[in-house]
Amino acid sequence: MPTVPTYRRQERYRAPSVSDTAPAPTRLPQAYENTLQEFGEFSQNALAFMDSVSAQAPFARQKDAEHAEPSQPTDKQVSSSRADEDVSLRANLWQAVRDTAAQKGAVSAQDLDNFAAAHFTSDQTDTPAARDYLLLRRTAQEETRQAQREQRRQLAAQEETLVRQVGATAPSARALETYLSAQLPVYEQRLQADGAAPQAAKQASAALRADTAAGCVRQALASGQARVAQDVFEKYAPELTETQRRECAQKILFSAADKHAQAVWARSAQEAGENLPQRFKWAQEQLAGEKDSAFTAEARHTLDTLHKAETGRLHTRQAQVYRLLLQAANADEAAVAVNRQRVLDGEQLPLARRAAQELFTPAVPHANTFTRLYFSDDASAVSKAYADGQLSAREYCRLEAVRHARQAGQDDTDSRLLCRGMDRWSRKNNLSEKDRQDLLYAVLSSAAETGQPLDAWKHVKNLLEL
Repeated sequence: MPTVPTYRRQERYRAPSVSDTAPAPTRLPQAYENTLQEFGEFSQNALAFMDSVSAQAPFARQKDAEHAEPSQPTDKQVSSSRADEDVSLRANLWQAVRDTAAQKGAVSAQDLDNFAAAHFTSDQTDTPAARDYLLLRRTAQEETRQAQREQRRQLAAQEETLVRQVGATAPSARALETYLSAQLPVYEQRLQADGAAPQAAKQASAALRADTAAGCVRQALASGQARVAQDVFEKYAPELTETQRRECAQKILFSAADKHAQAVWARSAQEAGENLPQRFKWAQEQLAGEKDSAFTAEARHTLDTLHKAETGRLHTRQAQVYRLLLQAANADEAAVAVNRQRVLDGEQLPLARRAAQELFTPAVPHANTFTRLYFSDDASAVSKAYADGQLSAREYCRLEAVRHARQAGQDDTDSRLLCRGMDRWSRKNNLSEKDRQDLLYAVLSSAAETGQPLDAWKHVKNLLEL
């Protein structure tokens, strides 16, 4: 039965999309129309049931006898009285339907039978009230069947999901086959019991078998079990769809290429030392002999990613060395920081040692050179400027810390935008070129050590506006 809104007495009932005078739920007009052609046969079959209902209602017949008038009414009076009683019975029936729906969420045929047994008599088998009852009962039966079909459909879907999820965890192709061989016949039987044709059930079972096998390949690859994934794929490949075969083959290729590239990259540290360019060159040479072009291309891509990631980590450690120099309390602490690190090499190491010695000696600012090189990724330009005396030791460490952090992937968009904003603010306030350079220098110098350019700008701006 359709869900019926809760009825409140003394309030005018309005069902959605139903006229105020309609005595039936929203589905009834359609249900009545669909049932009319069968109603004659159905009502005849229900007469026997109505007779049994009246046999179960001695109280109702006794009640009718007790209220019978001693005088004999006319035919017209009898007809009018029965019509009134029938309308009242129909209203009570409909009210019982609404109350039951509100309490239980649905109305069953048994609910209607119970009402009929308590309220109908043997002479009410061909009345408007009886026809209301019969149609409501037919609707209740149909909705019960629909609910049962939906429940069976949900159970079949749940069983399908369970087969797919559990099967994907199989530790081997053999274990998967043993599992599917036992489970899929049960799944087919359920589908056929729910009305599916045998051929349709077999097709659904085959699709579930292929999907579960593909899921097992994915799960094995995600767990690092490349051998299991390969075995399952080789066994079930003929049963997979073209899309599934292509997906599984690609993922197996990607996994194998990744694993090979990672092994080569790990070996490069032993074979070529810690110098990243040399490691990368050695690792690339190891891939040159691969015959499978697709495999080689994927392995090279993975190798390139590993190299970039390691390069980024190296720049992060190098930036940290220069920040430690800037945080040192004296020259001795700075010298310790240089001696302990192992990430600076080439010309960086002697310049870092020199900077550690000169950090605490008096030095004049080099605002123009510092601001010009602040966003430069040219390591040689920064090193040359310091070696030529165009930067102080502290300025050199600041620029190297910022440069390495940027090459490690740190975003400096805020600093770039802030510099544009400061330039506009300087021009708006008619600052001279020297004052503009001093402003940029003060903010960027502070930001290089703290990593907070906006805080540095607010501090300097407050000083300028005093």
